[in-house]
Amino acid sequence: MIRRDRQAALRASAVVLALAAASGVARARVVEKVAAVVGDSLVLASEVEEKVAPLMADVNRIPDPDKRSARAGALRREVLDRLIDDELILQQAAELKLTVTSEQVDSSIEEIKKQNSIDDDQLRDALRSQGMSMSAYRADLKRQLLRFRVLNIAVGSRVNISDDEVRSYYNRHMKDGSNTQVRASHVFISIPDGADANLVAEKQAAAQKILERAQAGEDFAKLARETSDDAATRAEGGDLGTFGKDMLPKAIEELVFSMKVGDIRGPIRADRGFHVIKLVDRTTKDPKPFDEVKEEIRMQLRQKDMERQTKIYLAELRKKTLVDIRY
Repeated sequence: MIRRDRQAALRASAVVLALAAASGVARARVVEKVAAVVGDSLVLASEVEEKVAPLMADVNRIPDPDKRSARAGALRREVLDRLIDDELILQQAAELKLTVTSEQVDSSIEEIKKQNSIDDDQLRDALRSQGMSMSAYRADLKRQLLRFRVLNIAVGSRVNISDDEVRSYYNRHMKDGSNTQVRASHVFISIPDGADANLVAEKQAAAQKILERAQAGEDFAKLARETSDDAATRAEGGDLGTFGKDMLPKAIEELVFSMKVGDIRGPIRADRGFHVIKLVDRTTKDPKPFDEVKEEIRMQLRQKDMERQTKIYLAELRKKTLVDIRY
């Protein structure tokens, strides 16, 4: 992001360019484009393109040029939204006087290497394959750690999972042998804020076509990578992971738990768009004693509420901060 001092430099450069043009001595040059103004900071188009570049490989394999263009545009908007959220959080970090040290970044990298059983050279090779340098990776990791600290303070205090909630979840889903877990994948077609009835119908029709293609035998993971608007699951072929009840929006949960393994159903509307869903696996385990699983349940419920509260918090930040999207 560009802070105030860099903004001043950009404005000065623009003045110099204008004066040079007026005097007839201007030369062709690249002028940096602003993607969004966030409070007193800028998000540059070059930042959006840098972040979207690793995601474009799958997009470039879409044969239809119109669909390829639409997918690329949706990706850029997703990336821009995330950069805006990151900038809002960075501004909150400054207000809260929160920082992340180089030592903390080093510690996180060591933990990442340990979890993935890789050494320094293997990490560099992995980053290089994604077109990322170690310095860029460290900068991204620093932002992620700062984001975590801000959300832990600002949002974590709003999340409180009581013992009664944990016990209630256990009684409903695990106590009497009803501990059914499912694994599913989805393709998500988002509906923009403020969409009219015609646009909603277009989005539903697009989701219906994806359903028909999947039911006709096209690879579901490939369809998700090429068409899904869910940035969190798209790279993994739409994989939602394994979950029990009360972990997804009610409409999706009711559909998923009524499906047989291998079924592909939808489109179903929930949250901000339409979902096409494939049931990958279903397992039913013998119930464990409450004391053995209560903390695991608490963590799952807390994570679910953290995600909900984070969306609310970011929406609140956008309301109180000037956000002008220009890209």
